[in-house]
Amino acid sequence: MKIEESVNSGEMDIMEESSPFLFRLGLADVIRLTMFGTLISVSRFLLQLPIGVPGHSSIYWMGLLVLGKGLIPKFGSGTIMGIVSGILAIVFGLGKEGPLLAFKCIVPGVLIDFLAILFLLKLGSVWVGAIIGALISFSKLLASIALGVILDIPMVFLAMGFSYAAILHLIFGAIGGVIASILIKRLKPRLVSWG
Repeated sequence: MKIEESVNSGEMDIMEESSPFLFRLGLADVIRLTMFGTLISVSRFLLQLPIGVPGHSSIYWMGLLVLGKGLIPKFGSGTIMGIVSGILAIVFGLGKEGPLLAFKCIVPGVLIDFLAILFLLKLGSVWVGAIIGALISFSKLLASIALGVILDIPMVFLAMGFSYAAILHLIFGAIGGVIASILIKRLKPRLVSWG
């Protein structure tokens, strides 16, 4: 029995990083991405500011999403962060959309997976971080509008006008992306085992 021999000799490592677990990511990467997804939802829960400016949460929401993707630049990492943050957003009750709230969180995560490939995974660049942060923030706005139309929910952020809300989402998302890019440049060399 070869399996028994390897188990008895201690050669079998269950949490080996090179073994694919999900999306060709190791279990350790999935755990790290779960941490980033949790940070996104907890920050949205704790930092809810009733300032009446649409998209202001994109600074930390999109910033954490870009940071997580930059530190774990594997395909599927954005999707996992989006799924985790979506599930926790439902648990925390962060929206009026009910279970469909997860859709609003998953869309930016899926989009960042494809945008990162388009920009050759150069999320450490301030310009790339700004562009990706702005685009995924805008995708969150579009997902919010789609859910509002489907569920017939009043969309207060559109009372000031779509272009105003869109510009603010783009600006706040870009700020979050820039901050994340700066952090990626500083953290990536120190986290050699993360990528």
